[in-house]
Amino acid sequence: MKTRNLIPTLMIAAALTSLTFMISCKKDDSMKDTEDAASITANADLFQEAEASHSDVDEISDMAVQLHSVDGARMASGGANSILTCATVTNDTINQVITVDFSTGCTGHHGHVRSGQIIIHYSGGSYFTPGFQRIITFNNYYVDSRHIEGTRTITNNGLNAANHLNWSISAVNMRITRPSGQYHEWNSQRNREMIAGDTLLSHPEDDIYSITGSGSGTNSNGNSCTTTITNPLIKRGDYRFIVSGTVVITPSNRPTRTLDYGNGALDDIATVTKNGVVHTIHLN
Repeated sequence: MKTRNLIPTLMIAAALTSLTFMISCKKDDSMKDTEDAASITANADLFQEAEASHSDVDEISDMAVQLHSVDGARMASGGANSILTCATVTNDTINQVITVDFSTGCTGHHGHVRSGQIIIHYSGGSYFTPGFQRIITFNNYYVDSRHIEGTRTITNNGLNAANHLNWSISAVNMRITRPSGQYHEWNSQRNREMIAGDTLLSHPEDDIYSITGSGSGTNSNGNSCTTTITNPLIKRGDYRFIVSGTVVITPSNRPTRTLDYGNGALDDIATVTKNGVVHTIHLN
């Protein structure tokens, strides 16, 4: 595979980077399952919130690394400036640490208000170099009053049996806490495989990624869930949302439900199926 000196902006829409598996589960009040449609789709909504959080962090860290040309990357025209607007980015080259500092808060990329710091430890050359690793942590980091914590590690595994570059993505003790104090937290392991795209190009629009993996988590009510990607999630570099793939969500106290992103259409529609009943949701 060719190599490219540009780290892609990997947006696992409402979705990557990545990214990630916490689902909220409500307690059952009786022997009979009386869960309503709003509760069923809320599980998918919180999955999307986790995905969006990872996607946002990946995009910011990608551009911060490009800004400082850690791997000899070239900045996409206007990209870093627009994504990192209102942030101060510093690079400690001795300790190989980039800090993205939003200070006490500012409105920036995608209209979100961010405060605190994203801290990126890097090693191993470029994103496309086998052995490359990026470890992302947070210091008092908030997005729209939601507190984000945990550790996200991305490691380049080199070429797999299909001759595709692939990356391991580990999310450890990730948590999103709302102003009310309610939270959901998760741990996950994923594999991100580049199944299409010319890495010689300076833009990632032609890249296509296949994502597999599983995870587990809990929420502030003490309810837990596991998630498994049963058909690979497909993310295109030229589109915001995941375009296909399925995730099976298994709450500890509710029937299993399946989140289906469709068959490749470029839209914001997904479905959640429980006990054979299909509910349509819109990604955001």
